[in-house]
Amino acid sequence: MSDKCNLIKDILPLYVEDMVSADTREFVNEHLKHCAECHAEFERMRKATKFIPEADTDPDTDIVPLKRVKRDLFIKRLQTICFTAALACAIVTIVFGILTSPKFFPYSDNLLHVMDGPDGSVIVTFDSEVTGYSCNEVLDNETETEIYHINAWTTTWDLYSSNRGKQNMVIPFEQETKMQIFYAQNDGSEDVLIYGSTENTEENGVSLPRLILMPYFLAALLALVVLAILRLLLRNKQAIIVWIDKAIPFPISYMAAQLCTKGFNFTTYSSQRDFCIIILVAMLLYFAMLTGKSLYKAKRNTSRG
Repeated sequence: MSDKCNLIKDILPLYVEDMVSADTREFVNEHLKHCAECHAEFERMRKATKFIPEADTDPDTDIVPLKRVKRDLFIKRLQTICFTAALACAIVTIVFGILTSPKFFPYSDNLLHVMDGPDGSVIVTFDSEVTGYSCNEVLDNETETEIYHINAWTTTWDLYSSNRGKQNMVIPFEQETKMQIFYAQNDGSEDVLIYGSTENTEENGVSLPRLILMPYFLAALLALVVLAILRLLLRNKQAIIVWIDKAIPFPISYMAAQLCTKGFNFTTYSSQRDFCIIILVAMLLYFAMLTGKSLYKAKRNTSRG
């Protein structure tokens, strides 16, 4: 059955009741001349209408089929819009996540300049290529030393759309404690001491990436396997199957979001950012999958009818 036949069958209830425009009636007439299946459906509807006694006809009852057709068409249209919007938002979010993924700079003498401020603070001035930075503070109670790890990055997005100028960072300094500032290169190389005494400095200090994405991906894969097994074992319990079918797309969506945004790279130096983007994309894909599934079922039922 073609899509045109499906459209004609949706219109037939209105056509039989003579509630279509002249152009639509001409379109249906032309189709019924060449399609035996749709013509047979039209004859069935027309005969069913003739068998209804006029005396027993209730105006409110007559408009029930019309309302049902309008409702079904509205739901299909709304589902199509929601599916398209969710999929488009997911694609935009994936592209945005890739374009704004930080590219960390290795240390060089020209990358940053450290100087003492007039109030005792430390001022770090970055090169104009740097469009973002972060600073993590740790207190070493044993030596009473404030240890700072800073890093700097840029993104593909910033390279073509941003002109922020030189970035400056001010680190306040308390006289009661010592201070050490390290530059974390985030590429497996050793952290570089850029300010403070070398006394009590740990040798070969390296800022390691977090592996937080791997456990979550494996958890999603395990959840998918468990849900698939439960669906197989409980296939005769329709009430439970309905909820399992709604749950299965989420681990699939999460794994798809992980692969779309990070690929097979499960390490990250910006775990909070990467995880939030993956969750956002996963939610959009999950919503798109549920909506697409509803549209597929509706189309299949229409074809069978």
